Amino acid sequence: MATTAEVAAYRRAQQDVVTLARAALAQWWRDLDVSDAVAASRALQGFVPELVAAYGDVAATVAADWYESLRGEAGAPGTYRAVLAEPVPAAQAQAVARWSAGPLFAAEPDGQHALRLLSGAVQRLVQQSGRTTLLRNGAVDPARPRWARVPHGKTCAFCLMLASRGAVYLTAESAGRFNQWHNDCDCQPEPVWPNQEPSYNADELY
Repeated sequence: MATTAEVAAYRRAQQDVVTLARAALAQWWRDLDVSDAVAASRALQGFVPELVAAYGDVAATVAADWYESLRGEAGAPGTYRAVLAEPVPAAQAQAVARWSAGPLFAAEPDGQHALRLLSGAVQRLVQQSGRTTLLRNGAVDPARPRWARVPHGKTCAFCLMLASRGAVYLTAESAGRFNQWHNDCDCQPEPVWPNQEPSYNADELY
């Protein structure tokens, strides 16, 4: 099974990807004219899908490498090559950009509020590529691992509830709400092969 140290290292690697994405967003934002809300919203809808696709691909690669590493350590039968998840749909990223631009249309436009909203959403969308890569590979891998949701830091009640169930999820489809994530969520899915336990104590959370 994955050790606590391995899970922490994986989370840090994904956090590094998010940090780079947010830095690129902040640099681009400095040249954005937020005084024209309509033009700024259009610019965001053009930029955000490209940003999310670029850094999401990196997150997916990190996830695929981690999946293969854990699979090998688990001694899962057969050979398996992890594949990357498809990029987040452009329409989804554009919708997030429009939503984040909301504070720019207020009576007193608030560019910093808009940026904070977008920064949180970018984190979720970039991580979506990594999380989906893990879950989709588990769904098609003949070894068929189950899944646990590993909490981290100050975790919300929703995430703790899902994590407390342990490795009971088989696929993203059967898990349902397991594959729902909120902005700034640091939880990660963890593959757990037969005769293994998750890296954390689910009973304590329950």
